[in-house]
Amino acid sequence: MKESRLYSFLENDLGFNLHVLDGSKLLKDLTQIHNIGPNALKYYKETVLSALHMITFLKPGESLGVYIDSEEPYFRFKVEMNHSGSMRTLLLPEEFESFPQTLSGVARISKIYNQKQPYTSIVQMSSDPTSDILNNILKDSYQTNSKIYLDDNSEHAIMITKLPRKEIKKVVEDDLEISTIEEFKKNNSQLISDIFNTKKIELQELVERVEKENFLYLHSKEVKFDCPCSLDRMTQNLMTLNQKDKDDVFDGKDSIEVRCDYCNTIYDVKKALLN
Repeated sequence: MKESRLYSFLENDLGFNLHVLDGSKLLKDLTQIHNIGPNALKYYKETVLSALHMITFLKPGESLGVYIDSEEPYFRFKVEMNHSGSMRTLLLPEEFESFPQTLSGVARISKIYNQKQPYTSIVQMSSDPTSDILNNILKDSYQTNSKIYLDDNSEHAIMITKLPRKEIKKVVEDDLEISTIEEFKKNNSQLISDIFNTKKIELQELVERVEKENFLYLHSKEVKFDCPCSLDRMTQNLMTLNQKDKDDVFDGKDSIEVRCDYCNTIYDVKKALLN
């Protein structure tokens, strides 16, 4: 199957970016890595596909983590990504079969810069609809005028971003707002419908269709699951334990199996390597 890609377009007259994520391959990979029940696909669309649009705001060398810590119901979700398009995700507890419609707790984003202190921001959740969490993060934490749209029957996700006024080409009379995101979406409803209804997105066909609506194609990048775990990393993590905890973990055994929570790879870690 063709790789998942994130495409970016510019409508410069009114000042909007249109970002299209073809998540077909990525969703298939995630459902194979994390076998979390029949409703996983819907939830991955609402969380992973939405969150990955934040890659468009990253600069070379930067990475970003989105963390949802819900207490009611108990629920932990992580998705980490970088500028190059690599990502990994984690969901706890894994035995979820029916995902919550609302969440209460905190959502955090942590942005890591080159040779700088990470930036962390927290958004409170109080019975927030699950489908709104990422849009709330964009608005309240990332402070960008953007909105993500999904379709129940599509494996694609669209984000529309309204550019700052100084980047808009069209002259605005009396300093009035040109268009809101919802108005812009309504005016381009046929284009958005066509994108959602496309099963397999091909670059040339997408560019030709979008450019008919006065958009300029900017770039695209592959988005893929990539976990950097290794036997050495697992061993190094266990080496940080004190001796009593090491003895408890190995419980008299010469080696133990350690599973990566992100990709489910199992490593055989020998106790002798920790000394």
